[in-house]
Amino acid sequence: MKCSVIINNYNYGQFICEAVESVISQTYEDIEIIVIDDGSTDNSLDNLYKYVEISKNFKVVVKNNGGQLSAFNYATKYVNGELIFFLDSDDMYKKDYIEKTVKVYKENEDIDFIFCAIERFSLDGKRKIINKYNGNIDFGFSVLSAIYNKEWIGGPTSSISMKRKLFDNLLPIPYTEDWITRADDCLVWGSSILGAKKFYLNEPLVLYRIHQKNNFYGRQFSNSYLYKRALNVNKLFSFFTKKVGGKDSLSNLLVLEFKSKDIKDFTQLRKYVTMLFKIRATVFSKFRKFIGLLREYIMQNKKEKN
Repeated sequence: MKCSVIINNYNYGQFICEAVESVISQTYEDIEIIVIDDGSTDNSLDNLYKYVEISKNFKVVVKNNGGQLSAFNYATKYVNGELIFFLDSDDMYKKDYIEKTVKVYKENEDIDFIFCAIERFSLDGKRKIINKYNGNIDFGFSVLSAIYNKEWIGGPTSSISMKRKLFDNLLPIPYTEDWITRADDCLVWGSSILGAKKFYLNEPLVLYRIHQKNNFYGRQFSNSYLYKRALNVNKLFSFFTKKVGGKDSLSNLLVLEFKSKDIKDFTQLRKYVTMLFKIRATVFSKFRKFIGLLREYIMQNKKEKN
């Protein structure tokens, strides 16, 4: 399976070579690298063009500065892979990241989106492995849990990959000015609403760099920022919900979505029962859905006991 790695870069000339080298040194071979340079004014391009000279599978695409989402949108013109990987230019892959991720895709043909554990590291040498969950997890589908609960099933940009079909359906996304940073939210929420089946790989295969220029990690945000962000999130959800026909047309997916998940514990059951009060349906229809959820929960518990 051919893999496309999209590296978005803006003025990270001090880090970009390490990011690129981490992809070049992957144990998996069938990879193309596409760097979308978002109008850098530092030495980024000087560092990048040397790779163009030595690799036919390396592209540098220069565009006017527009932010992270605009870079993702721009990349749609250049990718050729069956699987799409994302990498921020201040992060790095461990050498077997793509090989191990491709293996999961091959062994689980219905999986559309994979995110993995990460290892944070800082300039002072401190490292910390971030395992969001205990073990590998098949999250199944999350259309309704995203729409009704804004559930965020994913990871930072550099830990995300997806199948080409999902990528083509997901991007381009409007509102680029709303998502100059934190555009991984668009990838995570958008893919959920569009029906991606998601999988979490519990290995820290991506190195996430902590430094003073991080746009999200360790930052404190003003009330004004949070208010405007909430408006931007609502616009994003409206855009994707319209693409799937509106939330009222999706209520019949509730039991099937719950059934698709590896974890069907009481917490998950309560979450889906709560959704019953939010969806538009008749009392009888909601009662049938409640019985369906309860049946799946009981069956899961029986399997675990046996």
